[in-house]
Amino acid sequence: MRRWMLAVVGPVVLAPLAVVQAQRPISVGVGGGVSLAQGDLRDAVNAAGWHALGTVAVSTLMQPLGLRLDVAYNQFAFGDQLRTALGDGHQSTGSATLNATYRLPMTNSPASPYLISGLGAYQSRCSLGPGCDATTRFGWNVGLGAKLSALGVRSFIEARYHRTARGGQEVNFFPVTFGLML
Repeated sequence: MRRWMLAVVGPVVLAPLAVVQAQRPISVGVGGGVSLAQGDLRDAVNAAGWHALGTVAVSTLMQPLGLRLDVAYNQFAFGDQLRTALGDGHQSTGSATLNATYRLPMTNSPASPYLISGLGAYQSRCSLGPGCDATTRFGWNVGLGAKLSALGVRSFIEARYHRTARGGQEVNFFPVTFGLML
């Protein structure tokens, strides 16, 4: 009889705690996934690379606007032509961006779509050492994502387009990210 009462009363008592946790205005998250090279960058590296992302988000349930600070690292292996000429290596881009988010209104849904766009600093470098110095330039990004909530786990999935420059070349890439929010 006591187990039955705990089974019924337990979720009733814990449900408000889950709602309070879901309404936290500041969230921290980690994510990663595949990055797709575009434009001039795709001419020098393999079409697909990888990335890792750390994020701090500020948002509320009552307002559709939010802010996110993202720190990311993207890496692409040299393409066949560059590998033949220079040997094995990679091109990497680290970034720190401040982004605005706009949550699209959805009620009673475990998925909450959003738009994201921002500006930041992008540092591009390659693994060849001397003669391949790091270059830091400003850039921008824009994308679409969705916050997901299931079984008490908060996650997100998003795709963004990033654009910056290295020397006289454009550095464009398209990361697709899956992440967890804590």
